[in-house]
Amino acid sequence: MRERFILLPTIGFAAALACSSGRTQGPVPAEAAPVPALGAELREIFSDPALDNAHWGVMVQSVESGELIYRENATKLFMPGSNVKLVTAAVALASLGIDHRFQTAIAASDQIQEGGTLSGDLIVIGGGDPTLSERFFAGDPLAVFRNWADSLKSLGVTHIAGDVVGDDDLFDDVHLGPGWSWDDLGYYYAAEVGALLYNEGAVRARVSPGDSVGALANVRLDPPTVYLTVQNDVVTVADSTGVSVTEELRPFSNDGRLWGEIWIGRDSLNRFLAPHDPTLFFVTVLAETLQSEGISIGGRPADADSFAPGGRRASPTTLFVQASPTLAEIVKPFLKESQNQIGEMLLRYLGAADSDTGSIEAGRRVVERTLTAWGIPESYYIYVDGSGLSRYNYVSPEALVRLLRVMARRPEFEAYYDALPIAGVDGTLEQRMRGSRAAGNARAKTGYISNARALSGYVTTADGELLAFSMIANNFDTSIRTVEYLQDLAVERLASFTRASSR
Repeated sequence: MRERFILLPTIGFAAALACSSGRTQGPVPAEAAPVPALGAELREIFSDPALDNAHWGVMVQSVESGELIYRENATKLFMPGSNVKLVTAAVALASLGIDHRFQTAIAASDQIQEGGTLSGDLIVIGGGDPTLSERFFAGDPLAVFRNWADSLKSLGVTHIAGDVVGDDDLFDDVHLGPGWSWDDLGYYYAAEVGALLYNEGAVRARVSPGDSVGALANVRLDPPTVYLTVQNDVVTVADSTGVSVTEELRPFSNDGRLWGEIWIGRDSLNRFLAPHDPTLFFVTVLAETLQSEGISIGGRPADADSFAPGGRRASPTTLFVQASPTLAEIVKPFLKESQNQIGEMLLRYLGAADSDTGSIEAGRRVVERTLTAWGIPESYYIYVDGSGLSRYNYVSPEALVRLLRVMARRPEFEAYYDALPIAGVDGTLEQRMRGSRAAGNARAKTGYISNARALSGYVTTADGELLAFSMIANNFDTSIRTVEYLQDLAVERLASFTRASSR
């Protein structure tokens, strides 16, 4: 409510009137039919002068009947940001199934000798699992590797004579998406991906005040690892407003820096850094964890690609397999929290499952083939990466609404619907539409990239009718909150819509 009050002076009269009166615009004549009257209200919302220089693309359609409720530039292409995740999740669920689990094999290149020595290498064979992270292990990034240490010790292993090797050949070695901004690299949301991905490609830096004013802050890495070095230039200050800590990691390096100020009375805060080379990051932290759990290692962490062909055992023996949660569980943080790396992993895995080529191009072919089968023309979208981080992605509101209506008729719909953020309740919509009819009702995916804001999903009307909608604003120079306010206003109006006569 505070955000909305602040925004009122910056938006047009119609939206301001809506906030003060509970309506989306002035009174509609009693003789107006419900759908045209709703269309007139939506048109006024999206014509607000605060976004005079912006481009809006909007479509609202009944899921059950297919009746078109409202459209504006619905077949035009817009930069969607993370609304791309709606496409990736839908195709992954339909192609792989809600019960699909990713598997990572832990293998040995030689025998386990009496006395507990594994004579050769320990080899981790990546299966494209995006869940080997603190998110899926109760906030503990080392839990999965400790479990592996326990499994090795149960097999009698106390020493690995060779190396700890990561085999990431299920995917190609293109670790970033096309068109990812140079400015984003090194930040957690643009972390590199590969068939072996640990902790979503990121390290948490926990920053807490020093012991006295003027002292350097305390910085602790989680997971603790020598793979990443961080220069600490954060100073402890007496000013309670002095909380401004910035993180930086040079692209394609493992040299990070933290700088700024932190108040001496503040609790710790978190910053995230994304080191270079996901496979080496993975096996380095694994080797460190095994050693801390009592398994000594004679060799080093290594990527299988670093060895000459034929220099390693061709057919290692599988010791045990790590299976992921189901895809139905995986798409929840992907959509609710908008986690980028899950989408990039899913896209590459789609290609690997379809053609044994875990690449963006192979995955994209699966997506395009699926969307064509669902009646979505290729002219309605340009699909480039799995997460929406690239500015090369474009999609029309009609493409997204068609996708949403197709998914509503598919057996995977419950998993898809349950994974979407709920207005006023969770995910990226937790703080939006609270106290309105849309709260606890609308399920929608947000999308943000510079000068673009999208919201697409489902809302149930006052009559119990399920609507699919897509609302995308591009090329605006006003506050993001203003765009969100107008989107929320429109969704709230849809939630209040009834086909009953006003007479």
